[in-house]
Amino acid sequence: MIDSQKRSWLKAFSWKSLGFVILLTIAFLVTGSLAQTGFVAIAYHFFMLCLFMVHERMWNKINWGKTKGLYIQMTGMSGAGKTTLARAVETKLKKRGIKVEIIDGDEYRENLCKDLGFSRKDREENIRRLSFVGKVLERNNVVCIMSAINPYNSTREHVRKIVLNSKLVYVQCDLEELKRRDPKGLYKRALLADGNPNKIYNFTGISDLFDEPRCADLTISTNKQSQKQCISELEKFILKEIGG
Repeated sequence: MIDSQKRSWLKAFSWKSLGFVILLTIAFLVTGSLAQTGFVAIAYHFFMLCLFMVHERMWNKINWGKTKGLYIQMTGMSGAGKTTLARAVETKLKKRGIKVEIIDGDEYRENLCKDLGFSRKDREENIRRLSFVGKVLERNNVVCIMSAINPYNSTREHVRKIVLNSKLVYVQCDLEELKRRDPKGLYKRALLADGNPNKIYNFTGISDLFDEPRCADLTISTNKQSQKQCISELEKFILKEIGG
């Protein structure tokens, strides 16, 4: 939850009031004079206010330590580990005080994109919608990670054009390893014979196209590296890009 403006002002006022009362008490114990106590407290707070303004102006001119928003459009076949990596990195970045939002393709399919199917046209529209959300978040200094299959080069390049501060991360995994993992049983269903009521059609990498990314900014091979290494690699990449 984010504090409202009124709550922030009230917190600041209560904090300054507490400091003022403590200063008055100490000054009175030292001087024993109410007049001198009032003068010391008022002079001190006026001085600190001026000092604070100068201090803020100096820090505003220093870029070190500032972070910016970033939109990460992931790409990779089902089960490659996109969401697992995104969630793990989200936790690490939030511990650093960085604002992070995950756009989970499956979650958005049930809400913002529930009217879309799995034709190429609908898949492209799905990514365009998710990327619009990412664009808005990025320009508000949020690190936004889109975890979606995002299978076509044409769509990825379109996203690069509309979201200037975006990076493409390819979460790569061999098809045979994906078939072996298959945590949701999706590959097994996609490989069933045509006509089987449980068969999944238009499944990326099996019965639908997955374009190998032409120019990914980062490629993470989840079948060649440990999960810890993959998480660390993505975290370092993001921190470098945002200046964290």
